[in-house]
This record gives sequence, C-alpha cells and structure tokens, in this order.
Amino acid sequence: DATWPVHDRILGIQASAMTQLLNPVTLQRIYDNEFRVPSGEDALTLAEVMDTVTGAVWTEVNGSPSKQFTAREPLISSLRRNLQREHLDRLIDLVNAGENGPAAFRPISDLAAHTLRNLSGRLGSTLEGPGTKNIDPYTMSHLSENKARIDRVLDAAYIANAADMRSSGGAPILFFKTEEGSK
Repeated sequence: DATWPVHDRILGIQASAMTQLLNPVTLQRIYDNEFRVPSGEDALTLAEVMDTVTGAVWTEVNGSPSKQFTAREPLISSLRRNLQREHLDRLIDLVNAGENGPAAFRPISDLAAHTLRNLSGRLGSTLEGPGTKNIDPYTMSHLSENKARIDRVLDAAYIANAADMRSSGGAPILFFKTEEGSK
C-alpha cells in the first residue's frame, strides 16, 4: 500500500525500545544492583546505560558537519529525528519523575538532567560550530527546537525546585517606604 504510514510504524517500534531501555523501574533495578554487586566486581551502572543509549541515539551531533547536507540528503534522517525526539521525551519524563517515587528516582532524575545538560551543549556546539552552513533545514530546525526544549525543561526544573527552598508557613513580611517629610 502506497499510503502505508512508514514513519508512524517505525516510530512505534522506536518508542517501545526507548520505553524498555529507559523505564524508571528498569533503571531503578540497575541502580539498586550497583549497590548489590561487590565493589571489586564489574557491574552495569546507571551512568553507563544513560551514556550508551544517548551516545547511540545522538551520533550525528558529535562534531561539526564537514560536507554540505540538503533537505533531500539531511544530516539526520527523518527516522533518526523521530528516535531522537523519543529519547528526549524519555529523559524529560525521568527528570520529572525524581520528585515523587522511590529513593532511587532522585539519582535517576539527576542523571537524566545531567544527560540533558550535556546534550544541550552538544547541540549548541553543532548549531554554532564552523559547519553550521552545511546543515540542512530539517536538521537545523530539529536541533534548534530540541536544544530550546531541553533548556526550557532544565530551567523549569530549577524554578520548580526553588519552591522546596522556601520556608513553609508564616506570613510574608512587607516593607513600606514612607515619603520624605510625611509622618
């Protein structure tokens, strides 16, 4: 069928894979197993999982493109852009999961936020590097939008966590300035 939704079907498979790899319960088990395995023995760590998945998904932003890319031959294909958006969605969900849940969710959330910060830097380097003029419009808009999205999420998490620093209860203190000469 010529109208078979290629992108939708492949995105479904990609989304399922991302869900399995970056499921909070799975990541919690990995994190807990780090503690269970004696320190002298090798164990898969949460940081290794996050770094490996992120590195595999975002291989195209490891440097500045040296050749010219076009809309017909983009730096990042449409299928890879979909995968990258799915990965970003999972990292954002993990950042937000740290507020409520088991004790392991806080380090998972912190590591996801760290991964997003690093990814934002990589996207920024690609967008502002010497090869920017070689990037096709699809890739340019994809990278720009995802960098902005990451930055907004990290800013929002920072602002949302600022509420934790306020004291609870009590009335606000108001200071009023009187005009000179008035009593």
